[in-house]
Amino acid sequence: MERQQGKRTAPSSERGKRQEKNARKGGKAPIIAAVVLIAAAAGYGGFSYAVSSSGKLLPNTTISGVDVGGLTQDEAAQKLERELPGKLAQLSAGFTCGGQTFTVTGAEVSADADAALKDAAGHGAKGIGAGVRYLAALFGQGTDGDAAISFPQTPSAVTEAEAHITDPMVETTWSVEGSTLKLTKGTTGQAIDVAALEDTLIGEFDEMLRKGETSAASFDVPVITEAPPDPDYDAMYQQVHTEPADAYLDKKTKQVVSSVTGVSFDPADAKAALAQTAEGETCSLSLSLTEPEITTAKLNANLFKDVLGQSSTKTAGGSNRWHNVGLACERVNGTILLPGETFSYNATVGPYSQAGGFRKAGAYVSGTTQDTWAGGICQLSSTIYYTTLKADLKTVERTKHKYDVGYMPSGMDATVYGDSLDFKFQNDTDYPVKIAASLTQSGGKRWCNVTIYGTNTTGIHGEPYSVVVGTTAPKTVYEPNSSVPQGSKPQKDSTRTAYTGKVVEVHQRLVDASGKTVSDTVIHTDKFSARNAVYFYNPADAGRLGIDTSTGLMTKTPTAATPSPAASASAQPTATPAPSTHPTADPTAAPTHAPAPTPTAAPAPTPTATPAPAPAASTAPDTPVLPPEAQ
Repeated sequence: MERQQGKRTAPSSERGKRQEKNARKGGKAPIIAAVVLIAAAAGYGGFSYAVSSSGKLLPNTTISGVDVGGLTQDEAAQKLERELPGKLAQLSAGFTCGGQTFTVTGAEVSADADAALKDAAGHGAKGIGAGVRYLAALFGQGTDGDAAISFPQTPSAVTEAEAHITDPMVETTWSVEGSTLKLTKGTTGQAIDVAALEDTLIGEFDEMLRKGETSAASFDVPVITEAPPDPDYDAMYQQVHTEPADAYLDKKTKQVVSSVTGVSFDPADAKAALAQTAEGETCSLSLSLTEPEITTAKLNANLFKDVLGQSSTKTAGGSNRWHNVGLACERVNGTILLPGETFSYNATVGPYSQAGGFRKAGAYVSGTTQDTWAGGICQLSSTIYYTTLKADLKTVERTKHKYDVGYMPSGMDATVYGDSLDFKFQNDTDYPVKIAASLTQSGGKRWCNVTIYGTNTTGIHGEPYSVVVGTTAPKTVYEPNSSVPQGSKPQKDSTRTAYTGKVVEVHQRLVDASGKTVSDTVIHTDKFSARNAVYFYNPADAGRLGIDTSTGLMTKTPTAATPSPAASASAQPTATPAPSTHPTADPTAAPTHAPAPTPTAAPAPTPTATPAPAPAASTAPDTPVLPPEAQ
């Protein structure tokens, strides 16, 4: 018989394939199981993350009987605010005192759920355990919290119970009568422990909210015998103690605000005095009174009673300049400075513009005299500065002019310009000061007047004066200008008249009431520039006039020339006017020592300083060019 090995071999191969396939199936089963577990874990992890990041309270969370589960904290707070008052209003608790029953309703109770909400939010686990905690809460393991319940004020029933007591305890009372503190000691009597009673009532309301009940069984409140407690001495001291305060002048109302007398006592002395006093009796304790340094009567008697300083300066120029000076006086007049306050001229008088009400008048601008808005306002700022020196008030900010002005003693001026240059002084006295300023006319002349009123407690006043320690003579300079007719004489530049340069020491001499000099101090040294007089000439006439074109001076020998008939009358050089040692009246006036008008309804003014004689003149360098300065 032929062997069928090929047939036997074939089945064997198929069996191997089946075994291999089954082996592969068996290997996949653990993998599938693992995948299922991983998927389940991932699903739980996602669930836990969703729960922990939702920001919501766990299911079955209640606060004082209100279900807030599944709500955010804000939503839960709003629900509690809506529902808690209504639930509380339905509750009542009773108590018996002295044989009579009293009832307290939940309408007198307030509830604060903030702390309970925060606690409830903390029960929600974070991370991987959040899912388990959520499921536990969902199936009955929720949390219960209580809102904080309190009585905003003593319940009316408790007050009625206290009034029901026939022999109540009387507490100690006190009062202030004049300069005396009086304490009337209380008396021992019957009382109820109100704090303990309120705590018990709050516990009853908490219990009713948790159980969903609306009333609680009445309980008995014992009546006790109580001695009057000691008063709160610290609180008594805080109410009685008063710091002394000076009287002062209210700048807005112009009225004196009354002073305050200081009042004090030692609480230990009050306690000792009360301990020695029988119940129902009154003891007295003298209060310590402290008068302020400036009482109402003292301020009224001394307010603006003295003329601290007074000055008047002659005001030249045209109507625009008078207008500007007068407007500045109106704005300064009546200014009051309390002790320690600082006066700012710019803040009081500005803005220096057409919109500010000013007109164009002469002022120093880049070495020339030009018409600018508010020209002339420096006359008042300078007059005030001079007056503050007489009043011996503290200068805070002051800047000199480029050239010496003619309406003030040298070195007593104070220039202002926009917001960059200001004049400021401080009231460094113990009393308010008031500035009176005016522009007056007398004998065809106008005067800028300043008086500073205050209270002179020392009797000392200032007598400022200046000493000229050097001068620089101006020159007459000729500048070519083709607009000048050939053959005519030089024409004066009205914007550049001659000013003598000076170096000036300014002294502050302090004098007492008897006229004795207390001190004499150099407070500043000013250097005023010289300004050359300028004349214009036709360039073709330089030789004829003897003008050195390199220097602008008439130092050469004039050359002979045949003038035209039209120019014959004016062809010859004329003598140059001598330069002025003071600024000309363009737009300022020459210094004057004419007596100033005496303000009405005021004491005689403080003596005015007499400038000391100047020593021999010497040459001083020009000062650096400053910003344009208002005059």
